[in-house]
Order: sequence, then C-alpha cells, then structure tokens
Amino acid sequence: MKYVVTQKQIDGLRETITNYLDSNLTPFGGWESRQSYKKERESTGEIFIHFVEENDFGYNDAETDDHMWYSDCDNPNLGEPLPKGQCPLVALPSSKYEAIEAFFGDIWKPIFLEWFKQHTGIKIKHVDVQD
Repeated sequence: MKYVVTQKQIDGLRETITNYLDSNLTPFGGWESRQSYKKERESTGEIFIHFVEENDFGYNDAETDDHMWYSDCDNPNLGEPLPKGQCPLVALPSSKYEAIEAFFGDIWKPIFLEWFKQHTGIKIKHVDVQD
C-alpha cells in the first residue's frame, strides 16, 4: 500500500515539532543574542544553555543543572576529540531527549538542527543525549 503525504501535512508536522522544541528547550530567561553564543563558543569551544535559573551556588547538582551542551569538534576542554561526523554537536539531557524521541522518532533531529541554528546562529551536525 502506498501512502501520499501532502506538503500541508509535512508543514503541520514541522510546526508541531518546532512548537514542542520552543516549549521544552527554550533556555531559562529566553535566548541570548547570536553574538553572545558565538563569542562564548570562540573563547571556550563549548556552550552551556540552561533550562533552569541558577541558584546561589551556581549549577551544581543534577536537579538544577538541566542544560543543553554545545561542543566544537576541537573543544579544548575534552580529553579527546569528538568522533568525525559527530560534531559540532548539541547534547540534551536524557529526559528531554527521550521524550522527544518517544513523540517524534528520528524525524525531529533535522528540524532541531535548523531550530538551534535559528536561535544561536551556530550550525551543528549532530544532536545526542547526555550521558
């Protein structure tokens, strides 16, 4: 049996996924400027984008350290380089990653790559789950 998917259905799914990303992965306090993300990336090779407000002690425990982690391929803070073809990447907390996977399967990943670039100005090749 052959199924026909219309452009309207594709656009509707893309909009649904984008709305989900906006609702569940927007940083606490909203997005910073693209320039601030680029400056942080250039100076450290990585970016931490937090979903919760920083407490008096910083982001120091599993409950308050809910964040996306961006890394360049040659991030100087890593012991060894990231695998070829897997970077630059963004790693999501397992609870958020698994929820998106459960709702949308793999179809959300290319949409996430575009969505992340739209908000940060930084291109990524891969989205993964944090260990």
